[in-house]
Formats: sequence, C-alpha cells, structure tokens
Amino acid sequence: MGSIRKVDSNKRIENEYTERFAEFSIVELVQEFNTDQRKSGWVGARGRLGIALYQAFLDTGIDCSSFISEGRMSLKYPIMIEDNIIIQVKDN
Repeated sequence: MGSIRKVDSNKRIENEYTERFAEFSIVELVQEFNTDQRKSGWVGARGRLGIALYQAFLDTGIDCSSFISEGRMSLKYPIMIEDNIIIQVKDN
C-alpha cells in the first residue's frame, strides 16, 4: 500500500474516526496504524480512517516526519515509537 494523501492539508476533516482517535494514546495510534497498514483492500471507510490517523498523529506533537510529509502519510511500512519519535520499520 502506498500512502494516504490529504487533498487540503490545511483543512481539518471530521469523520467517524476523528473523535475516537482523539482519545487514543500514542501507543494505541501506532497499533491502529500497524493493524491497518497490513491490509491491502481499499474502501471509503479505510480512507476516512487514514485521514483521522494522519490528523491524530500530527496532534500528538511527536515527530512523525519519517512517514508523514506534505499532506501525505506513507503506509508502505509499519511504524514504532523510538525515543519520542515515530519511525517506519523497514526491516522485517
């Protein structure tokens, strides 16, 4: 899977996942991302989930630059927290 791309990265998009993820810890967000990252199918709900995760990660204030940049969130690899930074795990 490639990435989630937010059409207007300055606009906050609310959906059924946004409020739920606002209550998640950073560990829970990482777990949710990694669970979804393994899926290969695509439906509208998955896109909404991805946009809500994108926003939730940015709201944490933790460095997510290894997988989020310029309105995009890479889904290519799983992620993990290391020294208060979220990094992509490219080795299996």
